[in-house]
Amino acid sequence: MFYLGDGQYGIPLLQFLTYPANLIMRMKVITFCITSVLCTSVIPVLNILFVPDINAVEWKSKEFLYNMDLVDGWVSGVLYRTGISTDSEQVIVGRDRWLFLGDKYEHGLSADRSLPSDTDILHGQYIGAASKAWDSYFSNKGVKLYRVMLVPNKGAIYPEYLPHWAVPSHPNPTDALMAGTGYANYIDLRQPLLSAKERQAVALYYKTDSHWNMLGAAIAFHAFAEQIGKCVPELRWPSENMYELVRTEKKNGGDLAKFLRITEYVHDAEPHVRISDSPVETSEYDYNTNQLLHQGGFPTLGATAKPVLVKSQGALNNKKVLWLRDSTGNALAPWMAVTFSDVLQLSWITATSDSLLMTRLIGKWKPDYVIYTVVERDSKVANFAHMPPTDDDS
Repeated sequence: MFYLGDGQYGIPLLQFLTYPANLIMRMKVITFCITSVLCTSVIPVLNILFVPDINAVEWKSKEFLYNMDLVDGWVSGVLYRTGISTDSEQVIVGRDRWLFLGDKYEHGLSADRSLPSDTDILHGQYIGAASKAWDSYFSNKGVKLYRVMLVPNKGAIYPEYLPHWAVPSHPNPTDALMAGTGYANYIDLRQPLLSAKERQAVALYYKTDSHWNMLGAAIAFHAFAEQIGKCVPELRWPSENMYELVRTEKKNGGDLAKFLRITEYVHDAEPHVRISDSPVETSEYDYNTNQLLHQGGFPTLGATAKPVLVKSQGALNNKKVLWLRDSTGNALAPWMAVTFSDVLQLSWITATSDSLLMTRLIGKWKPDYVIYTVVERDSKVANFAHMPPTDDDS
């Protein structure tokens, strides 16, 4: 006889299934058993049916046959359409099914909703002092210009698509940062993008991704060019028609959709601007070894922990730029390649964590300009309060 439970205290299975008082529990057990049977039989079939290439089926692998990613994606997709995220630490679902980063990344969501604290104000002053010190350091090393491009969080430009409880406050800690740094070396791109979105029929940020798109980056670079042009009037910049929107294509969901495993189930708009037709050709080299990494077209690399030199044929200016950037620089890369002949790219995280590396790059490569590109949520990290090395450190 089969029992539910252990030893002499178990309940005979037949008695359990037939006794009326156990009706609710009985239905739960039956439902669980049926679901288990269906899952163990259906999940492998689905994984085989939906594999892109039948030759990739691992017939004897339990990890492959019983992989739940497909089911998880379907469940996540259904919940997404009702405004629920299956991973709210990474992603929240906003209005009209827009996706935004959660608090996992520098507590950006909570920070944006908060009024500046005394700590925020003081930290902004520390970063401002460090920025001023770096400006002097770079100038003493022959660098003609140093700027930090502050890339807005997606929610700062499209707060109307955030849930009501997540709308940024005014002022917030980013305003405290700007109060501490001033605008001598910082370029705050929030207002240019807010102004531009009112004139554009296409969004400047992806709906299912944390990044701006090519149109948003184009508007940001135009604002950057206007400000830098006042300081360095001899520089040449892309013509006005290069910033024009020429077409919009459909694409699968972006990084936020990927976190929810719904990339294949949702779509986004991919705007293209005229610069994509530019004849500029680039070559990418490992700076340390001079090995050719890629050649042809615009740069393909993301934020890199090792310095990569991008050389452009036909650039508007024969200038050397040390560009310390994050992933928001991906959409800016064509503009940098068109404008400057030599761009040495490096992750700002690596650069701000290793002052000796910065010293070597500045001393050996001797850039004309040093430009940071950092997204708003990361702009207040402690790295930016680090002071430059002294001559003794060098």
